[in-house]
Amino acid sequence: MSRTPPSPLRICLLLAVLGALGGNALAQLEIREVQIGPPPAASRVPLATAQDRFLAPQAISAVDISADGKVITVGTMAFSHDANVWQFEAGGAVIAKRNLPPWAPMQVATLAGGKAVAAGMAYSRVTSPEPTIWLGPSNAVLGGADTVLGGADAVLGGALQDEFAESDPRDGEMARLRPGEGDWRTGWLASQLGELFVHGPDWLFKPPGLMMDAEGHRQRLSYEDKNQLPTRRALPIGARCHAERAVFGWIALANPPAGYPKEHDALSVWEVRPNRRLWTAAASSAQAPPLPNPAADFPELAEHFRVGADALTPATAAAAVAINADGTRVAVIEYAVWVWLRSGPAIGKWDPPIHALNFVPKQRGRLRVFDGTGRELRNVLLPAEGMFEVGLGGDPDVVTCWPSSWFARGVAGAAWLPVDAPARTLYRIPVKQGPALAVSSPDARAISSPDARAVGFPDARAISFPDAVADCALNPADGSALVSCWDGQLHWIDANGLESGRLDLSAPARLAWQPDGALAIAGTADGRLFSLARDGKVVWQKAIAVTDPPAPEKPPEPVLPGLPVFQGGRIPKSEHAYVGDIWVIKNGSAAVFVDAGGTSGFATTAARLRALGIERVTHILQTHTHGDHCGGDQLWRATGTKIAGPKSAALALTWLMPMLTDYGIFPPCPLDVPLPLTRAGDEAEFEAGGLKFGALFVPGHSFDLTIYKVELAGRRVAFTGDLGFEAPSDIVHRCWGDAEKARAVVAVIRDQLLPWKPDVVFTGHGARPAGMAFLTDLVRRTDETLAAPPPPK
Repeated sequence: MSRTPPSPLRICLLLAVLGALGGNALAQLEIREVQIGPPPAASRVPLATAQDRFLAPQAISAVDISADGKVITVGTMAFSHDANVWQFEAGGAVIAKRNLPPWAPMQVATLAGGKAVAAGMAYSRVTSPEPTIWLGPSNAVLGGADTVLGGADAVLGGALQDEFAESDPRDGEMARLRPGEGDWRTGWLASQLGELFVHGPDWLFKPPGLMMDAEGHRQRLSYEDKNQLPTRRALPIGARCHAERAVFGWIALANPPAGYPKEHDALSVWEVRPNRRLWTAAASSAQAPPLPNPAADFPELAEHFRVGADALTPATAAAAVAINADGTRVAVIEYAVWVWLRSGPAIGKWDPPIHALNFVPKQRGRLRVFDGTGRELRNVLLPAEGMFEVGLGGDPDVVTCWPSSWFARGVAGAAWLPVDAPARTLYRIPVKQGPALAVSSPDARAISSPDARAVGFPDARAISFPDAVADCALNPADGSALVSCWDGQLHWIDANGLESGRLDLSAPARLAWQPDGALAIAGTADGRLFSLARDGKVVWQKAIAVTDPPAPEKPPEPVLPGLPVFQGGRIPKSEHAYVGDIWVIKNGSAAVFVDAGGTSGFATTAARLRALGIERVTHILQTHTHGDHCGGDQLWRATGTKIAGPKSAALALTWLMPMLTDYGIFPPCPLDVPLPLTRAGDEAEFEAGGLKFGALFVPGHSFDLTIYKVELAGRRVAFTGDLGFEAPSDIVHRCWGDAEKARAVVAVIRDQLLPWKPDVVFTGHGARPAGMAFLTDLVRRTDETLAAPPPPK
């Protein structure tokens, strides 16, 4: 680590004039700008659409240090064949590890004593899209210098038991934010999920009512026992805690429709053990900038499908909250939001569980600061547009705001990405307005001058780093901060907002401080872990061990003899039982996928490709945008694969994800090859991977269901997605009971697909060797259903 005195820095005063902000609001915010270094010629942050890198095998996605400093918990982006949750002793020795399904831990924690552990996975283990939280007793308990392994009933030891898994509640839809600006296809690719649990030193709370103590015992809270914390997951955007208090942020709809909570608060502060609400603060009122209207781009589809919002409701979201160590300060950043609502089934009787998406057009957030009783001390707009996190360190009179990141889960080969660009400025804002600093010229007083530290802040200090901020962690013992940037540099920022040290990690990192501020942990995007003393010295470092996926014992066999079509995506114990097939069409050293399946088995599928001599996947032909068929799109796309599908597929892939996708919440993903398919029966021809394909549009099971036709080894092969299966299923069933949609689809099958005479049909969940017989029977069964009298109501 290098330690050099701060070089003379340019000081300037900027004035941000604000509108009327309420009784105790300040009319202006004076800012002193501090340049840690000049901006780079090119940032190392990849565009969300980039395709030139992939996740490191053990890319670190989450870090935590137990309150007693004895256990370091790490989450990684490892796939199903390798451990993705790890526990280390303070000295760096591995205590426990295992793979917790399905994939992508965004939160981890071990409570004091090491007996209780929790991990929040961004994906779902079941058909429902809600994320999964694993919590219960750990299999490692620290006794002195020894490690004592627990019993087989531990989360990280023995057989994996479903009793330790909890899904995020259905009303978690209100805790997810979609920030963005500009074109709906390219400007809204960020997706913030919101925290899945909150914890103190020796307790953990998972909404809507599950507590875990330091022994790993779980308790359901109940009103009857007068033992409650917030009973809804629906509205906490974030939650922060200290030993005895927790603060929850909420989203308040201006005019909530029936069935939505009539929430008026921006935040609520609760005492923990005994559990009781202490105070709340009402949400501010603001109007968000207008949203794009993607439905206008699909007029033909809008004639038959509900592609627009049933309602756009204004709201205010507390997107970031913080509480300091003794509970005397609480901070919140609010944003104006549009809630895109779907009030009924999307198609026929199909009513996916997510009915609300919360879009945050780019704007300046509002920072509000309160004392421990709920009295508002500060109310001011942030100096810059974009999404920011908020934190309180050891100084109760300074609030720190830094650029937000979103859990990208493999988009552009990254676990986390900045929400905004360039996102390289952090703000230190005093709770009380200080005296203005008179500066006659930019060089009138250098930061490094002997009396600089006695000058004091003006209203705020803007600290600009050479590259975008990846993460920030405030030392709870003093006013310093640890800041990781995308150029791989880790910066120590002292209580005065000056750089006191720097360490080259060569990669962006996730950061955490021990509660007493004596130790910090940095976990890098390339899978390395650093233990850091308060003075910046590296105590130890290590690379997290990587396990390669097992190679197939023999080259994979074709799904059907004589056809160069192989199976991918079906990985034992990976994701839920209904994950779709990946059909791998081999053409020399290249391959084309039909559908992308799920996520956690990516590495095993890649091992199959290597065994087949396949060096690259050129295209994914998307049959439809349900998560069990497109959930892995962003991973394969990061390797350079292009996503092809009807142009309406972009509506679900990039805008209405996850409202219309179901089967797990995956990141928004661009559509690279939009096919000109508009109405049922439209056809298009295109080339992919050196093969000529035909596409046939049959929307009904989804807005974008498409059949792909190709000749392989002298046989005509059709890939039909979830068009239909064996009895009792038919096309009416697959159109969710919508007879109008089924009539249009069955006419296309009868008049356009059957005359082509497919020899083989690959559905979304299995192969049908007698293709014509299967399709003929499917049409017959569908005609019978359509001709039958409707059942009595």
